[in-house]
Amino acid sequence: MRRKVWRPSALRKPRGSYLSFLDASGIAAVFIFLVAMYLARTPPAFDGRRIDVDYALVNHAKHMPGALRENAMVVALSRDGSLFFGNNKLAPEDLPDFIRKAAASGSKRKIYFKADARAKYGDVKGVLRQVSSSGIEDVAILVNAPR
Repeated sequence: MRRKVWRPSALRKPRGSYLSFLDASGIAAVFIFLVAMYLARTPPAFDGRRIDVDYALVNHAKHMPGALRENAMVVALSRDGSLFFGNNKLAPEDLPDFIRKAAASGSKRKIYFKADARAKYGDVKGVLRQVSSSGIEDVAILVNAPR
């Protein structure tokens, strides 16, 4: 009589013929959609107040939400000495007249001054002198704070 011997291989289940795989079509569809949306996006519209200046970096900056208002008087001085009032490029001698007209039309009597960090000190001083000759003494200099 033959004895049955216990073997661990007898306890193993036989392997089935099922194949398992990951369906990546959903992930691929989402990826293609995101790439298409990134490529098809339009650049933001020019709002007329985007004069490119590199702001000075200071440690204790104060938030100025009034500079974003539509009727805010924004004076910008670029690195090369170009002067802008709003989106109008003008000569420094014409600045007091533009400020007086804007103040007469109902703008808040405050100047928001954007000066490039690499602008010459003499140019900045001249623009501030022109602003004070217009009769407005409230000037806020727009700067950046470190993050």
